Amino acid sequence: MRKMKKFKIYVIQAFILLILLPGCDDFVDLEPRDQLSMDLALTSLENLEGAILSVYERGSFTYQDFEVCLFKTLYTDIIRAGACLGEQPVWNAIATFDGFDAMNTGIKTVWDGYYAGLNRANTIIEKIDVVEYNRENPEAVARRNTVLGEAYFLRAYFHLTLIQYWDNIVLADQVFDDPSQAYELASKADVYALIVSDLEEAIDLLPEASNFISRGKVSKGVARHLLSLTHLDLENWEKAAALAEEVIADVAYGFAPLDQIFSELYEDNSEIIFSWQFIPGGTAQWTAVNLAPMYDRCNGVDRTLEQGGRPWSRMSPSEYYWTLFEEDDLRLEAWHKRYWVYDTDIEEDPLPEGVEIDDTVTAENIDETAGYGIRAIEPTTTKYWEGDGLGRVKDDAGSWKNVIQFRYSEAFLVAAEGYLRSGTNLARGQELLDQLRARAGQGSIELNNSNLLDEQARELGMEGRRFPMLKRLGILQERIQMGSPDIGANMLPHHVRWPLPQNFVDLTGVPQNEGYE
Repeated sequence: MRKMKKFKIYVIQAFILLILLPGCDDFVDLEPRDQLSMDLALTSLENLEGAILSVYERGSFTYQDFEVCLFKTLYTDIIRAGACLGEQPVWNAIATFDGFDAMNTGIKTVWDGYYAGLNRANTIIEKIDVVEYNRENPEAVARRNTVLGEAYFLRAYFHLTLIQYWDNIVLADQVFDDPSQAYELASKADVYALIVSDLEEAIDLLPEASNFISRGKVSKGVARHLLSLTHLDLENWEKAAALAEEVIADVAYGFAPLDQIFSELYEDNSEIIFSWQFIPGGTAQWTAVNLAPMYDRCNGVDRTLEQGGRPWSRMSPSEYYWTLFEEDDLRLEAWHKRYWVYDTDIEEDPLPEGVEIDDTVTAENIDETAGYGIRAIEPTTTKYWEGDGLGRVKDDAGSWKNVIQFRYSEAFLVAAEGYLRSGTNLARGQELLDQLRARAGQGSIELNNSNLLDEQARELGMEGRRFPMLKRLGILQERIQMGSPDIGANMLPHHVRWPLPQNFVDLTGVPQNEGYE
């Protein structure tokens, strides 16, 4: 079972502070609604540590929304629409560009939620000096600095995600006393300058990752990793590589057994740099079911956690994704389910003729599938699946497994890319790529653009890390059209960015992103 996280002792306070801290439902009501409540909320270190949890919550909330829970996995060459995606029109429009426009409520959900997080982070940053604590006590000072570092990190995280998806955003670097101050789109240079500054501040203030058991707490290592990714966006290749090397050298991290990395039984393994936290029995996240095909619609195949639990089949790895793996790649078996087996023979769910229990379901012996055909048993990733280690049962749609945001292996890819694109220390870049592949039982391949792109898909596929890479390289549309042609057929050049929510445009008068006017 999951170890108790130290910071969970403040969870009740955090839920209270979700109400007390200023929201941002439409990013128009930016003024704190109850200053008296705010002053009371930030009067002690304990309340401050509770308040920062409400900012973390704005990072994890998207996974609790069944229409945007996998939005970070979309828009790549390695994913396509699942067999049941059409049942959710909001998600279907976002994922496939079919009917996608500025009125889509899913994009408003993400926009509003992240700006609420920014306002909460800014409130802590601006109000932290009014918190009462013993400024002569080193432990108290460290606790205060940790919360401030977390607020800077989370402000950078929200801004980075927003600018990667929208390109044109409002820079939220303060709690706005006058809402009209907020109605202006910032330059990318200004947004990235604040992101870099915030992460550098966070690195100075935060503890080392080795101080924590939980991978749900922000540390110097987490901030260094996000800063390395930011420098990739800025094409500061050598800085990106140097920061990634610091993450690689961090004693808190290391490669973990492949079959443990995504297991709910090992949620604080050394491979995880940071994960969004969920509490068993608390508010559920919705990732587990959405990448499971409709296998239990096959006659003779029962719904079990071993087979995949409750399926929703909203998204699926593309056929192109599977072409990237050698058959002996250890990640193929550890992180995917490619075959289903017959495991029941009852009157309501009979075996097809000619098969036996434990036989593999194939296109040749499959029987009734409730109309899903071969898509009922299409292969998929198990990175988001959850067993019974946290109390989940086979019919649960929700999940309590933590969602991994950043992994140690990504630092190897970042450093290798930094060396490749800067043309410096290519031997070290090759060494890092070789180490990553050796862990998967694979031999050396040349460090070049094509191989690096393929290795990133093999290692981080479906983890929400591919879209930023394809977009910053300027190959997003061509890769989607190549690897996921059904989605690519609907994609137009302006779809490389999201539209600003139409209600925000209407209320503020800011220009809509090109192509969505």
